[in-house]
Amino acid sequence: MNLNYISIGLDYYFYIENQNEIRYEFQKRANFINDYFSKEVRRLKFKTDGTFNMISIELSESTLKPCSIVPNNTLKVELFFDRSRYEKIKDTGDCRYYLEVLEQGLMKASKSKSIPFEALLSIIKKFERGGCKNEWLHKEKRFRENDLEIILMCQFTTDYFQLVILINQISLKKELINAVLLRVEPGVSIHEGMYKDIIIKKDIVITDKSDSPRIVINKNDVYKGVLNYEIIGDDKVKEILSYKL
Repeated sequence: MNLNYISIGLDYYFYIENQNEIRYEFQKRANFINDYFSKEVRRLKFKTDGTFNMISIELSESTLKPCSIVPNNTLKVELFFDRSRYEKIKDTGDCRYYLEVLEQGLMKASKSKSIPFEALLSIIKKFERGGCKNEWLHKEKRFRENDLEIILMCQFTTDYFQLVILINQISLKKELINAVLLRVEPGVSIHEGMYKDIIIKKDIVITDKSDSPRIVINKNDVYKGVLNYEIIGDDKVKEILSYKL
């Protein structure tokens, strides 16, 4: 069993009944870190002792318990929640508190189970040096018959997830479009499946995970440097995909 997931959050059972709002808010704010470190740890292909594939660092203002294995295949690590520190940074781009929690939690976990602590510490340092950015290339395609190169980039922050489109005219080596296509709240599951591939028919189409059209971009306007597009879906989908800060 490989270690595939790293997570920080507020303890579910301590906060769910009376303070679920702050638990949910913290989870949203920290999701970009959980996403980044889970992807990075999978690259390590670290084999655990077979009892866990996830390290869940859970904060609370209650009595802390030793590390334990909980469903499903999770090594639970309890730390104290510094509410005042969190309140000071939650509406800023400062992610130092989250990374301190992550490092402390991993250190505590390493005293209970064998984990790749030094490698994980190096990932934390790399994340800090990169400005705490969770960004990646989703898709890059060239359509020579249309003289277009289209790139989809993902940017995941403490405030939002957004999909950015860049469109270049190949023959002129000219950037035509560089813009945000969709933006959603920073919950991991919200944006999943909303984008997958790029195809060109009459217009430029971004498909979703079911290969159905999700975003349709006017191709003729693109050559003029104008992004004119429509999100396909009901009003609820359109509202989700046009999240405003």
